[in-house]
Amino acid sequence: MTHSLKRFSLVLVSILLFSFTPDKSPVYTGTYGVGESNPSKITLTINADNTFTYQDYSVATSKIDLSGSWTAKGDRVVLKANDPKVKFHKVWTFGQDGKVAKSRKGLCWYRLCRM
Repeated sequence: MTHSLKRFSLVLVSILLFSFTPDKSPVYTGTYGVGESNPSKITLTINADNTFTYQDYSVATSKIDLSGSWTAKGDRVVLKANDPKVKFHKVWTFGQDGKVAKSRKGLCWYRLCRM
């Protein structure tokens, strides 16, 4: 009898503890970019309808202007461009309550701030 009472108490306490977890729904939507004085003019706009636009003029001979769809996987956002041939920063992580977007592609690191 006491064994089943302990199990019931454990299950009840577990349910109560997990029912009061804070909502950690991330906010990815918005426009992220570098400062206006930066000539690379990198911007990433993530829309609520799971579409995005991306602009990267850091290499003058191969400017990137893309759009497509995005999906959230854990704490990351994965971008899927309409033009799959273009290589760009496809995986982004967001920090500081959605104020900063970070990406790494090889040895190139990008850190964009919400505009």
